[in-house]
Amino acid sequence: MQELLEIIKHSPTEIQVILMLLLNFVSSVIGFIPSVFLTTLNIDMFGLNIGTFLSLFGEIFGVIVGFYFYRWGFSKIKPTWKSSSFWGKIQSKPTRSVFTTIILLRLLPFVPSGLVTAGASLTAISGWSFFLASSIGKIPSVVLEVATVYGMMRVLPTYYLYMIIVIMFAYFGFMKIKKL
Repeated sequence: MQELLEIIKHSPTEIQVILMLLLNFVSSVIGFIPSVFLTTLNIDMFGLNIGTFLSLFGEIFGVIVGFYFYRWGFSKIKPTWKSSSFWGKIQSKPTRSVFTTIILLRLLPFVPSGLVTAGASLTAISGWSFFLASSIGKIPSVVLEVATVYGMMRVLPTYYLYMIIVIMFAYFGFMKIKKL
């Protein structure tokens, strides 16, 4: 990861923007990597306006690709799991209810994006409706995340902020491994 960051930092500005946009996009498609790390990098490298745009654009367009990946993946699993009562409840939800739920879950910045995307892909919601609901919910969420990161960057040196993020990753990784 450090090597990738070095390559990005020493590239021309246009290449930096493209690489960071791709990194944000891939992170959002995966959906289980906290976006706060990339938001910090975006703001640190490009300033508040371009950094916010990169975070928002990468997240919004990454979730739609992730939605179709999850939907495709779930279609390849044996359908016996679809007969459970849980699946029936998810499938019976009206599209309007799913749409509203996606918006509400996207508004919460610390709800794992991949969980929302995977859950939505199990419903009958269309890709366009999912994209619209995710976009409506992601905009305030990303703005809140940017404001938090930007505020912390003004108080703490960037090095300390990166160190805090690495410690958070290590902690959550340890907790995840401990659960297994």
